[in-house]
Amino acid sequence: PSSSSSSSPSLASKPKASIYGPAGVGRTSSFGAGGSSSIASARDEEDYMPLGLDRPLGSTKKLSKSPARNKKAKGASSNNSGGFEKHDSILSERAHRFKGKGGIFDVASAKSTVSQNVEKYMGKTTIGGSKKRLDEQDYERMTVKGTCTTLEKEYLRLTSPPRAELVRPQPILEQHLRNLQQSYYQNKKVHLGRARDYNWYCSQFKAMRQDLTVQRIVNAFSVEVYETHARVALEEDDINEYNQSQTQLKELYDAIDGGRGSNVVSNSKQGKKKHNLGKQQRKDEKERVENRTLALKNRNEFIAYRIIYYVFLSGNRKYEGGSSDIFKIMLQLTPEQQQDKCIHHALLVRAAVAEADYHKFFQLQDVAPNMSDYLMDKIVPSVRQGALQRICKSYRPSVSANFVLKELGFDIQDRNEVEGGRAWMERCGCKFDGDVLLTKDTVLKESVGGVKNSLI
Repeated sequence: PSSSSSSSPSLASKPKASIYGPAGVGRTSSFGAGGSSSIASARDEEDYMPLGLDRPLGSTKKLSKSPARNKKAKGASSNNSGGFEKHDSILSERAHRFKGKGGIFDVASAKSTVSQNVEKYMGKTTIGGSKKRLDEQDYERMTVKGTCTTLEKEYLRLTSPPRAELVRPQPILEQHLRNLQQSYYQNKKVHLGRARDYNWYCSQFKAMRQDLTVQRIVNAFSVEVYETHARVALEEDDINEYNQSQTQLKELYDAIDGGRGSNVVSNSKQGKKKHNLGKQQRKDEKERVENRTLALKNRNEFIAYRIIYYVFLSGNRKYEGGSSDIFKIMLQLTPEQQQDKCIHHALLVRAAVAEADYHKFFQLQDVAPNMSDYLMDKIVPSVRQGALQRICKSYRPSVSANFVLKELGFDIQDRNEVEGGRAWMERCGCKFDGDVLLTKDTVLKESVGGVKNSLI
C-alpha cells in the first residue's frame, strides 16, 4: 500500500515504474508506511531499466563517491528513489525478516556435514580452525580408528584427512611387525618369497609409524615398532631415520612413564556391581603396570645411544647444542641408570672424546654393548684425524706404521684392514718408507667420508 501527503502532486495517468517493472501487474511502487510515495521520472517504458546497478533507483545520475553526501542520503527519505523508501526503520524491519533460524544469515553460516564431521571427529578446530591450510603434520594429528586388514602398505605422505579404511588397527600391525622382523633378521631380507632392500623395509616401518600416530596408540607395541626401526636404521647406516625414531622414542618413554599412555584395555560397563567394578579396576591397573614394564625395558639402552649420538653431533661445527644436550641427559639420570652397563659405557665414550683420549676410545669401541659401536663408527673419522695429528707431532722423525695403525683402531692381524688403514693414512698426507711412517716429512690434510642419508 502507498500513502500520499496533501502536498504531493496528483498521480500521473502514465503508468508508474518500480524496481519490479512497470506498474499495473500487481506491484506497487513503495513499501511500508511513514514516507511519501515517490514517482519515477517521466520516460518511456521501453527505455526504462528496472535494475540500474550503476545509479540509485529512479535517478539517471551515477552514485556519488562523497562520504558526506552518501551519509546524508542514508538517513533521509528520498523523493527521487524510484519508489523505494530508504528510512532506517524500514530497512531494519525488512532485514529483520531474514534473521532467525532458517533465514539467509543462518543458512550462510551453516557448515556442511563433511566439514562438521572433520571438525568433530578429526580435531580440526583444535589444530588451527577451518580457515587454516592444513599440511602433513596437521593431518597426522587427526585421530581415526583403522579398519584396514591389508598387511603390507607403502608409506605415503598425508595430503588429506586419514581414512579409516586405509589405516591398519593394532592387531594387523602386530602381525605385520612379526613378519618384518622374521624376514629381515632370519630370512636375510627375503619377505614372503621376495628379496627386499632396505628402502622397502624403511617404507613399511614408516607406514606403520604413521598408522600408530593417527590412531593415538601409545603403548608397549608402539615402542617396539620405533625400537625395531631404529635398530634396522643403525644397521643400514641411515642416521636420519634413526634420529627420527629415537626422538619419538623419548616422547613415548616419557608419556608411558608418566601414565599418559593408552593401554588398550576395556572400561567397566555401567550397571555392574560394586565388587565387579573393583575387580575390573584391579585388572586394568595390572595391565597398565605390565604395559609400562614392557615398554620401558629397553629405555636405558636407547638413552645410551642418545648420549653417543649427541657426542657425534658435538663434533659438527654447525651444531652447537651437542654438549648442552648431553648435560641435560646426565642431569636427569638416576643413580640406578648411571650404573647401567650401556649408559656407563656411553658416559665413558663421552669422556674419552672430550679429553681427546683416542687410545681409550678405541678400547671402548671393542667392548661396546648392543649396537653402540654402530654409532661410535660415526665418531671414528674425527677421532682418527685428531689422533694422527697428535702422533705425527709427538713421534719424530719416524714411527712404526703398525703401531700407528693399532692406535688408530685398525686390526693389524687383518690384512685387509691394514691395507685400508695405510690407504687412509696416505690420503691424509702420510709418507711411508716401508713399514715406517715418516712423521717429519708428513703434511696432514683432512680426509672426509660421506654420510648416508635416508632416501624416503
